[in-house]
Amino acid sequence: MKLFLSVLFVLILSFMKGQQVVMPLDRIYLNDSITIYEGFIVEQAPAIYVKILRKIEQDTLQLSMKDIWKMTREYPRADTTTVTAPSKKAAHRQTKNKYVYAEALGSAGLYSLNYDFRFNENRRDGWGLRSGFSYLNLTTYNYSGDVLNYRVLLLPLQVNYLFGKQKRFFEVGLGATYIIKSRQGTLMAPEYEYTIKYLGRRIPNVLGTMSLGYRRLPVKGKIMWGISATPLIGNSFTLPNIGFKIGYKLS
Repeated sequence: MKLFLSVLFVLILSFMKGQQVVMPLDRIYLNDSITIYEGFIVEQAPAIYVKILRKIEQDTLQLSMKDIWKMTREYPRADTTTVTAPSKKAAHRQTKNKYVYAEALGSAGLYSLNYDFRFNENRRDGWGLRSGFSYLNLTTYNYSGDVLNYRVLLLPLQVNYLFGKQKRFFEVGLGATYIIKSRQGTLMAPEYEYTIKYLGRRIPNVLGTMSLGYRRLPVKGKIMWGISATPLIGNSFTLPNIGFKIGYKLS
């Protein structure tokens, strides 16, 4: 009998040891008006940080309590109630990262009007595209002092990448500015002899462009601005340049 009870006791202990007790995880939903953090708390240090396993993205993020208290939140929830995520249409409105802006100097010479967006519009950083236009009247001269006027349309197109978070970003870009020109007047000499007076260069058909600088994006407002080094690279020459941009977030 004692042997039977001993065996039974060992079997019960083995069975209990092999069972995993599943404890409900605290749900959490945070929204800082830019990113939605929805999932489960997997680790936390009171008043210091919380680690979140996001439900949709299936990644783990650590957020400081200082940042958490600034957000719209439902924290913590120790029940099984499903938190209703915002509709796709509402999330689309909240996270759209598209801008129109004016740039002085920059990739189109004197000025340009531009449209800029991220390929992943749920992110404020990462890869994006900038396109724009500028219209100028330019006067050129040949060796004899003859004048030839041009109407010029400049079309900057540039792929860029933003590094950063919240509202401060470092911008790196590479692209080209295409130039469409229309001659106004009569040629008094071969056209290749005519150059822009202060540059001593002919009007090219395309310029290589770069962008290296700082961009500040709004968190709650609409106004963005930035400053970048934007050299223009032509056939056998490079023009140093600085671009200043200010614009508006589309909603």
